[in-house]
Amino acid sequence: MGRQRGGHSSDGGSGGPEDATRTGDRERPGRTADAAESRRNREESDRHSSETNGGVILDQLDQVEDRLLAFGRALGGDPTDLGDLPFTEEAGLDGMPEPLYVRHDRGLLNQVTSWLLQDQHIGLVSPYGTGKTAFREILRRDLGERDDFVVAYVENPADTTPRGLYERVLRAAFAAGYEIDTSDYWQVNDGIPWATDETKQAVEEVTDAVRADGKTILLVVDELEDLSESLLPAIQVAGDAGVRLFLSGTPTGKERLADVRATLDSRVRFYDGIEPFGPAEVTEYVERSLAYFRGEPYEGQSQELFTQAAIEDVYERTNGNPREVRLECRELFTRAGFVWFRSGQEIDRIRVTPELRHRQFAMG
Repeated sequence: MGRQRGGHSSDGGSGGPEDATRTGDRERPGRTADAAESRRNREESDRHSSETNGGVILDQLDQVEDRLLAFGRALGGDPTDLGDLPFTEEAGLDGMPEPLYVRHDRGLLNQVTSWLLQDQHIGLVSPYGTGKTAFREILRRDLGERDDFVVAYVENPADTTPRGLYERVLRAAFAAGYEIDTSDYWQVNDGIPWATDETKQAVEEVTDAVRADGKTILLVVDELEDLSESLLPAIQVAGDAGVRLFLSGTPTGKERLADVRATLDSRVRFYDGIEPFGPAEVTEYVERSLAYFRGEPYEGQSQELFTQAAIEDVYERTNGNPREVRLECRELFTRAGFVWFRSGQEIDRIRVTPELRHRQFAMG
C-alpha cells in the first residue's frame, strides 16, 4: 500500500492537526474538564510505561501501546488492547461488526438477494481487498438468523478434504435439528459416517429432508483460488445434491470453476467486481468506526477527528479499495495519537490532515 513513516507535528509550519483548531475554544464549556482528562490519560500512560523494563524493543512496544490506548480513551472509547482501537477490525477473524458495514454497492445487494430468492448457486468475484470477506460475513450472519436457511461454512478451504466439506454440511444440518438414520451407514463417528462415500450419501439424505421442509442449505466457500483440486468435485456433488452454493474469490478462482459450472444442476450466477468506496463511503466508514469505538449507535452523525481533506486524500490514495481505506485510516489514526501525546494538545484540538503523513515523529 506504500504507507510512509512520518507525522510529528509539534514542529513549526502549518497544516499539522493541532493547527486546525477553532477560535474561541478557551471559552467552550467543558474545555477544562477535557484538558484534565487528557492530562490524566497521559500521566497514566507515563506511569505504566516507566514500570516496564524488558529491553529496548519490548519497552518501546509497551510505551507505544500504552500511549495509543490513552489516546483512544481521550477520544471517548474504553480500549483494553490495540485491537479495540478504530480501524483495526479484520472481517476474516472474528467477523466484522455489523455497525461497521457500509452498504455501498446496491447492485451487489440487489442481485445477490434476487439470486437467493431464485434458489441459485452464486459466485462473487472481485480482487483482493474489495470487500468480499465483509460481505460474506454479513451474509452468513443474516441468513443464519433466518429459519428458512441452514448455513454451512468452509473455514479453511485450502486444507479441507472432500469428507471435511461434507461434514460441514452435516454439522450445520444437525445444528438446525436434522438427523440421519445411522443404521443406514456402516460406521459412524460422532454422528458422521466415517467413509467419504457414505458421508456424501448422508449429505443427500439431510438435504432432501431440509428441502422437504421448504428450507435451503447454503454452503459458503471463500478463496476459490486456493481450493485443492480434490475439493472441486466435492463442491459439485454438494450442489447436485441440492445444496445451494455461495462461492467467492478472485478472478483466478472463477477460472478454476469452469469445469464444475458445466455440470452443476443449475449454473452458478456470477457477480463480477464489487464497486469501490467513493468519498462519501469513506466518510461513512470513518464516522461508523469512531461511533462504534465509543459505543454509540451510528445514526449518520458526523465526526471531527478526520478533516474532509484527509478523507479525500485517503480516497485518492486507495482508489476506494475498502481494505486499503482501513489501513490508511489506521495509519493516520496512529499518527494522530503520537501528535496528541508529544504536543500536549487537548484532544479536541487534534485533527487528522493529509500533511500528517509527511511529518517525522517519535513516541519517546
